[in-house]
Amino acid sequence: PNCDCHQENGAPILPDIGMLASFDPVALDQACVDLCRKATPTPNGDLAKNIHKPGFKDLGDHWKNTHPNVEWEMVLVHSEKIGVGSREYELVEI
Repeated sequence: PNCDCHQENGAPILPDIGMLASFDPVALDQACVDLCRKATPTPNGDLAKNIHKPGFKDLGDHWKNTHPNVEWEMVLVHSEKIGVGSREYELVEI
């Protein structure tokens, strides 16, 4: 549920989606986000626990449903804006 920089951590909020690779870091992150957004939360993770709490409001995003105050998408938008890469990609399964 937390990034690698946290000492504490719990069960994953999403199942393993596999491995992705790209020469474009922005496209790679966008593809990872898109695949994760389609994934069903793991039953024992914090996200699944949040979903079943009374009064839960779905924010339409697995990360915002776990950490509502984190604006992760701004990183991709800004990275594309300054020319690091593109959020457009073609997913090729091998």
